[in-house]
Amino acid sequence: MNTNELLEWSKTHQVVERTKEGFTVYLENWFKGNRRDYLNTFKEKSNLKVIRTKLDSIQLTHINGYADFVYCNLDILYLGESIGTYRCVFALDGTDADDTIHFDRFTETTIREGTVKVEIVKKALQQGYSIEEIAKLVELDVEWIRPLFEC
Repeated sequence: MNTNELLEWSKTHQVVERTKEGFTVYLENWFKGNRRDYLNTFKEKSNLKVIRTKLDSIQLTHINGYADFVYCNLDILYLGESIGTYRCVFALDGTDADDTIHFDRFTETTIREGTVKVEIVKKALQQGYSIEEIAKLVELDVEWIRPLFEC
């Protein structure tokens, strides 16, 4: 399978969309299964509003003596900073084979520092500052803090 065929295959099997949905389900299952660990990682619910994913790569992998798989890798972004990767694995017939999440070693620091910014945003919002003023104050792009302005 060449690159164009891989991209077409991924569109046909909605690999990116399914991987993004898989990330959401992964977080929900983590919360249900180990709430303490989940909350220790993300510190507070407001932090979840500023987590996004971005397509990193789609890879075809041949494992000698086993099977071929397609990996769809998403960067996990927190306030614009990469904190890890979510990977969904697909068999060549398009079925889900596995998924994994990996956080970078600096994730805890990034989230701790970001939590301070989220708290500043929330307090400034209560004081009536505009989104543009707050974004400038916390040195973040408006689009990264906009979810904190939505109910």
